[in-house]
Amino acid sequence: MASPLIEVRSLKMYFPVGLSLFGRRKLLKAVDDVSFDLYPGETFGLVGESGCGKTTVGRTLVRLYRPTGGQILYQGTDIANLDEKAVLPYRRKMQMIFQDPYASLNPRMTVSSIIGEPMRLQGMPQAEITARVAELVEQVGLKKDHLNRYPHEFSGGQRQRIGIARSLAMRPEFIVCDEPISALDVSIQAQVINMLEELQDSLGITYLFVSHDLSMVRHISHRVGVMYLGHMVELASAEELYSNMQHPYTQALMSAVPIADPDLAQQANRIVLQGDVPQPIDPPPGCPFASRCRYCKPVCTEVNPEMREVAPGHFLACHL
Repeated sequence: MASPLIEVRSLKMYFPVGLSLFGRRKLLKAVDDVSFDLYPGETFGLVGESGCGKTTVGRTLVRLYRPTGGQILYQGTDIANLDEKAVLPYRRKMQMIFQDPYASLNPRMTVSSIIGEPMRLQGMPQAEITARVAELVEQVGLKKDHLNRYPHEFSGGQRQRIGIARSLAMRPEFIVCDEPISALDVSIQAQVINMLEELQDSLGITYLFVSHDLSMVRHISHRVGVMYLGHMVELASAEELYSNMQHPYTQALMSAVPIADPDLAQQANRIVLQGDVPQPIDPPPGCPFASRCRYCKPVCTEVNPEMREVAPGHFLACHL
């Protein structure tokens, strides 16, 4: 296997949220000790319920946030604590496709200006920008007569294509796809996913694909990581994870995937979680999933399990 493009080691991202009763600063632990690798040309899926830290991981990897702790090794160089000037060359290689195509585009700018903005910020000559914008518009399935229009003149799928074209402007090696299809109609979702796969095949881009849509993650991802309350609890290839899920949370998550056939849906063993989700501001000791786990033992409430390899390429954080 090739060397990793990005190595994430014990990544932490805490946000201050005020002071406690005794004057100590409260910290919301959005991402807490997460580690994984991203290989050139692969799609790494990241799944979990809302608020588990998936988007924060993506934003931290492209240095929209400066991590509280840990390492982000980009081709061997730790970019986690570089200042804004030093991290700029790496930002050119990393881009992000945002979740909401209605909010991520400036309504006062034309399509040409939106796609060309990254290149203008990097000081490219206008002639090169014009040629590159025309190339990108065609690459994502839009027309050249769209260039002088504004975002409100397009559908949701077309707006997301504009966002994808903007993310490709600087020829990045790595793109964070932050739920890029969740705001789109189902018929448009398939078109956008197919386009992302075609771009990956032709350009060799590495994706971090953040999504709630477990069936879509299975389709597009080579490997999948499952997050819960800021922690990575299971990681494996897509085929291995979906056929041999080990963590109780992963099992509950996968059991919630809708089944189109009503007869099969009635026979499905839906796992309904009990208990409350702990607060990320002051999480209890032990396994973060202990308060909702049907297999919880005393050790689970005392010691947080470490990620260990239970099968080749299959990693799990569970005492059982």
